[in-house]
Amino acid sequence: MVLGKLFGQLSKTKPQSKQSNDVQLAAAVSAAIINSIGSKGIPMMGGSAQKAFQLSTDPNAEARDFIEVIESDEALSARVIKIANSVFFDRGTPSKTIEESVNVIGINELRCLLGATTLSEIFPSKFAARSLLWANDIATALIARTLGAQLAPGKEDLLFLGGLMHDIGKLVLLQRRSEDYHLILNSIENEDIDFCTAESRLFAFDHTEVGLLVGERWRFSPELNQMIRQHHDSWESLVSSGVSLAAIIKGADTIAHALALGHGRSLGRIQRAAELALDNTWSALGLAESDRPTLLSSAQRTFESEYDLYLGNR
Repeated sequence: MVLGKLFGQLSKTKPQSKQSNDVQLAAAVSAAIINSIGSKGIPMMGGSAQKAFQLSTDPNAEARDFIEVIESDEALSARVIKIANSVFFDRGTPSKTIEESVNVIGINELRCLLGATTLSEIFPSKFAARSLLWANDIATALIARTLGAQLAPGKEDLLFLGGLMHDIGKLVLLQRRSEDYHLILNSIENEDIDFCTAESRLFAFDHTEVGLLVGERWRFSPELNQMIRQHHDSWESLVSSGVSLAAIIKGADTIAHALALGHGRSLGRIQRAAELALDNTWSALGLAESDRPTLLSSAQRTFESEYDLYLGNR
């Protein structure tokens, strides 16, 4: 399969730490998840979605590859031209063709946009809570990409995708067990409890395990699966052999929650817990104290200026 070849290529990159070993879901946990969400609970990627997602993670993709895929999808073509002509990419002369739009936006940004658009279409805005979860995914992706420039040069685009995908298990549960997941959200708002604990209490598994099941079904690389499955692991395990990609996602997610990016006061308890966790986050990632205020303000500005780019079709 196309995705199998793609993610297999990504997995050949040199490991950063012991977390680069493949992670696998226990058969009993996989069975419990399928029993809960149904045998068809993991959404399938259509042909056009596969092609777009492939390009979003293919480091060897060239401009002509993007043009070919975008031109084959009318809705995607319209969105790309609209983005190229947005205030964010304004160059004074409107883009009228896909080729002009690709040149204006740039390949690196297109990878991020295609990844976000594909996931947004697979998990549409059916529930109000989806917007809250997706906003955190976007914030985490943007921050992870920024952290990656310093902590994992060359992995920025993969980290952006990891940020988008890190809570994909939540999106699956919201889509397939919506009433139950709203109970979990109520618990988060009203109790001193985190998502994994609340989910395990109700389902006997959590969103990182659901996310790993998605990764196994969609044949993600070991690196991407690790970011999804391990971003709530302890700092000690994530940085024991160097700063892993999952550690960067954990840090980005913590920063996003501490700044309440996308959710305002609706997850106040999560925000306060994240604020208290920031010192450990800085220390674990090895970020100098003098750099921290700038990183926080930059994360806020970047989210506010770029958020709309990654919302997908609404």
